Order: sequence, then C-alpha cells, then structure tokens
Amino acid sequence: MVFRVQAEIQLTMSLLHFRSTIHRSSFIIRKSMSTSTQPGPIEACMTAKLKDQFKPTSLKIKNDSHKHAHHAGIRGATNTTESHFQIEIVSDEFEGKNMPTRHRMVYQLLSDELQNKGVHALQMKTKTPAEFSKTNQ
Repeated sequence: MVFRVQAEIQLTMSLLHFRSTIHRSSFIIRKSMSTSTQPGPIEACMTAKLKDQFKPTSLKIKNDSHKHAHHAGIRGATNTTESHFQIEIVSDEFEGKNMPTRHRMVYQLLSDELQNKGVHALQMKTKTPAEFSKTNQ
C-alpha cells in the first residue's frame, strides 16, 4: 500500500513538472515569434556588412529564428532570437563565380556572427543582376 501511494505521488509530481515545462516552452516559443519591424543587433550588423562589401542592387534578410527555437541544437543556446536567417542578395560581385564560391564569400564576411555571436544557419540565394532579371520576368 505504501509503495502504491509513493508511486502515485511520483507520477503526479512528474505530470505536474511536465505540464509546467510545456507551459514554459510554449511561452518561450510564442515570445520569440513576435514580429518586430526593427532588426536585432546581429541582423543590423549583417545588413551593414553585406551592403558595404557587396554593394547589392537588392538585399533581403529574413529572420527565421522563431521556426527553430524548439530544435534540440538551439536548446541552451545564448542566442535564440537571431540564430537562423534567409539572405537574398543580388550583386555584381558574384559575376563569374559559381554558387559555392558566392556562399563562401558571404560565410567569410559573416564569420564573426557565425563563430562568436550565435548565428547557427544561413539560407542563401546569391545572384547577379542578370540572373535576378531572368528569374523575375
């Protein structure tokens, strides 16, 4: 009888802990999905670097961090609000270079953000103005 009561107490405590954890997790995810019109400091720095280095005719940066906040690789990370980005950049600097070379150029430029500031992933579209014109007709 005592063992059964102890088992029920442990089960109840486990369920309460689970519910509390789920509630906190959903709050964190909802909070990180808030749509701010102002870029964060990492996004602003990335934008400035990309504009300065590549002089793009078009540049779009989208923060997708909210989509990845629950992933195992992000748990415990210090930066969960500016960790995943989509970058679409159109620049003459990419002329005559293949896609891997273009991506390496961007990775090299943003190496500080990737190595020291918690940026975990970049999804990139790197095009020349001519390529951009062809795909947007």
